[in-house]
Amino acid sequence: MALVLAGEEPSPDEVKLLDACDKVVCADGAAQALLKASRPPTVIVGDLDSLKADAYKWADALDVPIERHKPEKEETDGELALDKALTYKPKSLLILGGHGGRSAMFLANLKLLRRAHDEGLDAAMVGKGESIRFVSAGGELVLAGRAGSTLNLLAVDGDARVMLQGTSWDGNDILLEQKRARGVSNSIASDGARIRVLSGTILVVIERKRKEYYVT
Repeated sequence: MALVLAGEEPSPDEVKLLDACDKVVCADGAAQALLKASRPPTVIVGDLDSLKADAYKWADALDVPIERHKPEKEETDGELALDKALTYKPKSLLILGGHGGRSAMFLANLKLLRRAHDEGLDAAMVGKGESIRFVSAGGELVLAGRAGSTLNLLAVDGDARVMLQGTSWDGNDILLEQKRARGVSNSIASDGARIRVLSGTILVVIERKRKEYYVT
């Protein structure tokens, strides 16, 4: 399943990732990017303050459901869209359009990613040449085909300990402190590099090495 937000417009390569998703929930004005790509969503959710007439007519012509909420709401359109996505009980979630725009909204979108992670979904946010996800204690990532990419690990919710194999900075029990940036600007040295979280929760940010998009 995919969640498309109205931050930075997804690139054509990112939009292609939607082909592997059985459902696409779109937050309000993000429908403009999907209209441009001729890729209709499953449903559009939000207060519709940024949904332009051409996208509305396009959705109506294709019988795409639109769930309109009052502007006087406590949730962001992204939160409402995630609520809708969770009703489909997905096992995985791809988030597009979460980068760009206001810094506050980017941070809010990271909270959407964290909520999806805490719900037990295999969730990643892709954009701006990055793939972002949370990994908690007991979790493991195997990074196939990523050699040469930059790997950044940041501890959240307190300190974390990780095992790294196949990077320029490997170790079996590496301490990542919440208030320090020790895990930033590592690099993936070999195909099949491995990250295992021994304790705590980390934010994993992989920067692409070329013009390529992927979900870790």
